Amino acid sequence: MYKGFIIFLTKNWLNIIENLVDTVLTFSIYDIEINCINFEYNFNNPRIKQKTIYIDNDNFFNITKCKLISTINTNFDVALLLDGDMIVTPEIDKIFIDNTDRVQTYKCPLFAKHPHNPYDKYMHIISTIINKPPKMKWVYSNYFFHKSQKWFFQEALDYMNSIDLNKQSFFLPVPEESILNALLIKYDVDYDLGYNYFPNGFDCVFNYYLYENDLEGKKHITETYL
Repeated sequence: MYKGFIIFLTKNWLNIIENLVDTVLTFSIYDIEINCINFEYNFNNPRIKQKTIYIDNDNFFNITKCKLISTINTNFDVALLLDGDMIVTPEIDKIFIDNTDRVQTYKCPLFAKHPHNPYDKYMHIISTIINKPPKMKWVYSNYFFHKSQKWFFQEALDYMNSIDLNKQSFFLPVPEESILNALLIKYDVDYDLGYNYFPNGFDCVFNYYLYENDLEGKKHITETYL
């Protein structure tokens, strides 16, 4: 079974994802697909496969669609989708060990649980998509999935594609995340990936995990996540 990580980015995020890529290459045995939006780039690493997604309008709404497109177009059988402004920790492959068999028993993918459960904050968006209560807390749009679950992301993408340009701002700042949460409500999902947090990719946090000698990074982790 082919397993790995999916990342997507615009060109101005190239420097930002360096820490994420470095931590994946350091702490994981699995490969990476990096989906570049409207550009090509040679990452010069045999564990990285670069793909390109072309879009006409690279506004934030359409960029978040590329997360779903990257997922649908992946060559992996099982994959973990990560945002470019985070890093992974030395325990990252435990997600694959603990959840590869588990995810295949479910209809829908496994999403990382949000620590603050902001349903009330975004209920004005959710209520326009579906009108019934959720069976679990709000989740991030970072997820672990099997290829048999791509239909879920295709449904989310189809919904995003149906939204008129002049209505896209209503779904900000969580366009794809709100729609994915609404679909989890639709399908009565009550399972998730748990609190598998992925730290912010600040240099101090990166240095703390790689070298264990950055007090500022340790302070950020302790105060923000623990």
